[in-house]
Amino acid sequence: MKKNTKNFYLLQKKIQELNTHKLFEIGNNFTENELKIFMSHHVYAVWDFMSIVKCLQNFVCPSNYPWKPSKYTRNGIAHLINEIILSEESDYDDDNNYFSHFDLYIMAMSDIGADTSEINNFINNIDYSNTKFENSENLNIPKPSLEFIENTFDCLYSKSFCNTAAIFTYGRETTIPDMFSKILIKIDNNNKNYSKLRSYIKRHIEIDSSRHGPLSLKLFEYSCDSSQEKYDEAILYAIRAIEKRILLWDGVYDQILRLN
Repeated sequence: MKKNTKNFYLLQKKIQELNTHKLFEIGNNFTENELKIFMSHHVYAVWDFMSIVKCLQNFVCPSNYPWKPSKYTRNGIAHLINEIILSEESDYDDDNNYFSHFDLYIMAMSDIGADTSEINNFINNIDYSNTKFENSENLNIPKPSLEFIENTFDCLYSKSFCNTAAIFTYGRETTIPDMFSKILIKIDNNNKNYSKLRSYIKRHIEIDSSRHGPLSLKLFEYSCDSSQEKYDEAILYAIRAIEKRILLWDGVYDQILRLN
């Protein structure tokens, strides 16, 4: 299977474009109002990440019974997915308080006074049996955020392990550390109201760069099953995921400019 395809190089170019986005060049630190804008857009990407990993979990170690072993229980892939689910869905702090990373992000939004009503309204009102977001016009979701999650679910609806692993690996785990590092340095380290946000970002930089990122590459390789056709299609999904992230940051950047 040929990995260094033309589209793979395009994917790398798109990731470079993402990690040099003009959003990271605004001033020194984000102001509180700028952070509110950033978080009110980004929270939807925080939410839909959980659907990606739960989809992967269903591919690798579905909760069916009677249980039976598979190649994933013997090669570490099941361990990888369950490890990620554990840290994302049930992490804990030094005081043994348990929370999902999404819950942590919501708490971080509340700490700075960012509006959480729209994301909560979205979660409480979408049709979980048919998450096509047809009624999105009734929800006050930033358009770039809506397009971002629609693209994510378009991939999940392809019902392809390889496609889902691609957006997980290249759209999230291997890309987030560099991207989040640029965001972290723009968050005032002395403001106590930002402590949960810094914790969220630091946690993902740490685990994605040291563990989840490298292991996700192994996951993607297994998911392709040495099929060039699967690989090529999956890379296209990864490219679209990065493009939608760029548009998400464009939306944040444009709204921040309107503050001035």
